[in-house]
Amino acid sequence: MDKVLEAIKEASTSVTSLLNDIAEDENNDIKLFEIEKDIEYIKDQITIVENFLEPFTLAELQTIKEEKS
Repeated sequence: MDKVLEAIKEASTSVTSLLNDIAEDENNDIKLFEIEKDIEYIKDQITIVENFLEPFTLAELQTIKEEKS
């Protein structure tokens, strides 16, 4: 759970930082590869959260299916 909470914080911080960098980039100095690197990092953090939540989601779907039966 600590890893998931850390991933959420990291992704949120990275998004904020990336948006600030873009907003402050008046001369269009930011290189595309730098943006891609940041986006891949954010994606990796989201994947950590998804992998953690997947078993819960599957269990919840199974419960909903059983309740409807």
